[in-house]
Amino acid sequence: MTGKLAKFLALSGPAKWVFLSAVMLLPLFWLGLHVFGFARFQAWLERAPLGEQKSLPVAAMSDLGTLVNSAAHYAPGPVTCLTRSLLLRWLLRRRGTASELRIGVQLVQGKLDAHAWVEYEGIPINDAQDVAQRFAAFSEPLSPQAFSSS
Repeated sequence: MTGKLAKFLALSGPAKWVFLSAVMLLPLFWLGLHVFGFARFQAWLERAPLGEQKSLPVAAMSDLGTLVNSAAHYAPGPVTCLTRSLLLRWLLRRRGTASELRIGVQLVQGKLDAHAWVEYEGIPINDAQDVAQRFAAFSEPLSPQAFSSS
């Protein structure tokens, strides 16, 4: 526990704020997904205007992704890759950076396994660089319109 506390204390003030915010927001994002469903919840998140700041550098986006992924270990309740990725996209959007939610699948011992991650201009932000090789991603980023009945 001391090592984990030391790592937290070593974070900058803004990074601590992001980490603690993510710990609190991840359960709410999980709940939002389960109450409203993927399409409605994602559409609601995308209605938020893009922040007015200049787009973040990729390294800063990656740092944000790492903080969200780390916070998932401490958030109360279940946290999925989809929950983490939706939260990261929302945080990036608030900081003036548009990104894409990617969802891919792979077969593991005859069972279909799905995974979600965030990309910026084809670069994975909250996952390993080879994630798109391990998971067959849908050809287009998934938008709420992909689930409309029209």
